[in-house]
Amino acid sequence: MKTSILLLTLLLSAVTVAPTATAHPVAPTPAAAANGYMMIISRVSLGFNAQASIVTVSPDGKEQVKEIDFSRFSPKQMAANMTEVHKAAMATVNQYTADGWHLVSVAPSDVVGGGNTIFSQTIYYLEKK
Repeated sequence: MKTSILLLTLLLSAVTVAPTATAHPVAPTPAAAANGYMMIISRVSLGFNAQASIVTVSPDGKEQVKEIDFSRFSPKQMAANMTEVHKAAMATVNQYTADGWHLVSVAPSDVVGGGNTIFSQTIYYLEKK
């Protein structure tokens, strides 16, 4: 059990540090005129009820959540699903940078919590002046 948790943690860490810049057709539309800072959060929760989403928090604090289909039938499928989550996050970042936002920071994190629950998120901080 501990070996499988360690393997999953390593897998999530490896995928988190190597996101792809491929465009994804379902990313949210950028806000055209907003200035300030915003966050794009790519998050995945594994365990009994696996979930994934891309959360966009605009400068005014409004939140947009896009759920990502995330089934976990095998380690190979989970890896493919993680890639899809990162592709969706990078497509969102690319849309906002095309609209004049600048990526200022990326903060990945993985958490192994009680039992089998693993949570992974990457936060992209963007700025527009």
